[in-house]
Amino acid sequence: METLEEFVSKMDDRVFLPGLQREFVWTEDAIAHLFDSFIRGYPVGQVTLWDTDGVDDKFTAYRFIRRYVDEDGRIPPAVLDHEARRSNEQANTDNIICDYLVIDGQQRLNSAYVGLRGSLFSYTGGRGGDRSDERFWSEKVLCIDLLGNPEFSDASGLPLAGDYDFKFRTIDTFDPENEVGHEEMTDGTHRLWYPIRRFVNEDGEALPGPEVDDDVRDQVNALEISATSDQRDILKDVASRVAMRFQQKVLGYELPSTTVKYDPEEVHEIFTRINLSGERPKPYQYVQSLLATYSPYVEEDDSPFHPRLILTKEMERMATNHPVFEKKITRKLLTRCLVYVANSDLKRSTVEKYSEKDEVRTIHEQWAAPGEMGNAHGRFEQALRDTFSTVEGTGLTPRTIPSMDLIAILTKFYYVNPAAEVTEENKRAVFRFVAKTVFTNTFSRSRGRAMARAVNEVYPNGDGEVFFGDALLDAVDVRLTSKHVDDAVDRARYNTTAGEDDRFTHSGVAAVLALLDEAHSEHDIDNLAVDHIYPVAQREAIAAANDGEINLHRIGNLQLLNSSENASKGDNLPDDWLSGKSDGRREFIRDANLYPDGNVSIDKYNSFVERREKLMKDWLTERYAASSMNP
Repeated sequence: METLEEFVSKMDDRVFLPGLQREFVWTEDAIAHLFDSFIRGYPVGQVTLWDTDGVDDKFTAYRFIRRYVDEDGRIPPAVLDHEARRSNEQANTDNIICDYLVIDGQQRLNSAYVGLRGSLFSYTGGRGGDRSDERFWSEKVLCIDLLGNPEFSDASGLPLAGDYDFKFRTIDTFDPENEVGHEEMTDGTHRLWYPIRRFVNEDGEALPGPEVDDDVRDQVNALEISATSDQRDILKDVASRVAMRFQQKVLGYELPSTTVKYDPEEVHEIFTRINLSGERPKPYQYVQSLLATYSPYVEEDDSPFHPRLILTKEMERMATNHPVFEKKITRKLLTRCLVYVANSDLKRSTVEKYSEKDEVRTIHEQWAAPGEMGNAHGRFEQALRDTFSTVEGTGLTPRTIPSMDLIAILTKFYYVNPAAEVTEENKRAVFRFVAKTVFTNTFSRSRGRAMARAVNEVYPNGDGEVFFGDALLDAVDVRLTSKHVDDAVDRARYNTTAGEDDRFTHSGVAAVLALLDEAHSEHDIDNLAVDHIYPVAQREAIAAANDGEINLHRIGNLQLLNSSENASKGDNLPDDWLSGKSDGRREFIRDANLYPDGNVSIDKYNSFVERREKLMKDWLTERYAASSMNP
């Protein structure tokens, strides 16, 4: 058996990944746990290698990920400049000697690679930060606590952890807070975090033991702590023992492996059986692997079409162009869009069906369909882009749509109907469709799959131009009732914790105002804004005039206005604002937004809101809560 050091030193040199392997998905905790198993001598599972000698290059090799971006969404250029990657890159087999491809054990090997020779990059800016700004990103390396040894709970009175411990710690690539080095816990325990990549050279080969021992002792000598010479000698002894244990038990860990030598078709079958009998991947992960298995499978101007590369580039492009959705633009979502287009789904308790070549070939063909973008996958990409342009144009966000499966349904609409465009009519149709799914509160993944299949029935000739959401709701027997309306109006509240990109802040607010927007058809939907009729800035005055009992964020106090008119309204009370309008405009605003009869003076707030919400319920029930939703 080969040691972990021997395996890691050959990765991306003689050992690579085949296209059929799924993407790397392990978390930093899982990686740390793997190394904890190594140092304790616990079993970690077998690695299966495919000996590629004599297979006539009938495979596509991918590199392991060394510097892993553990995030969805945009990646700043500065992070990419550090060779950080979210997914595996194709290896140029013309310039390498590929002896083996890993067909089982990829997650463990790539985790070992990241831990020993690489790092993790993650976004740390929170909701208010800019994901494209490298200042909101951190690079972390896997460290071992040199002062953590089961044989030492203290160093002559200095508290120690008393056990081995691995953690990813921040280095100062982008973040000035370097967490590598000494740490004193709140209970007084001392830790010394040492990057484990310092145990090996750039090629992944173990450094000489004396060199490592000198380095860890120097680390202890440099500690700025109050310690006697005896205590410091004990700390050096502890650190030396931990370092030796790491070299012997981690770098020297004998990784069980087996090598197979078959033709590519048999290797594909082996991969399938391993995944069906072992730790099973999620169906979308398995589909992604199969999409890349026979890559390249489309020739595009004499250049191969590699699915993983295309998928990664499209994700990054969409995340950049649609930052509101960037955390939701994932491989899983794009794979769901693909299988919806192919009239398939991902609701499987097993992945057996996706081992059938016909099923995967159908997805290949749908993805590779040419479009107007001048490439072999343009039709699918155009459908994705039209979908996000439509949804974002309505002001909807991940916060205000019930499921990202609606994105997959809309993608299928644009794919099946290539003549359909991102028009005002389609934006409003999608707006109302989403509103009705929110109203009924009955959207589920099974209904989403049924709606996706119904797209082919609603548009059998593929020549549709307008999204017909009501027909899709009818296909799954969804009907609005008066109770749906009452519940939606009662729970709709403006969410004050939402980000500035959230126009509606709450799905109920979006739903109610979407179905009340017909009177605003003279404005493009993306030029409308949500306005507090009684302004929040006047809260104290409004509360004083209404005995202190007010909630300014109820749906009864929210209306849609043209953005410019909303800006000019400012913090004026409704009486003052409306008095400056012409009679015709004032009447239009009141009618369009279902104002109740009577004045809108400051002391009438509670009465105004309650009566307006009653009008909303009555109007929506009469308009939409019929026995069926007719076009």
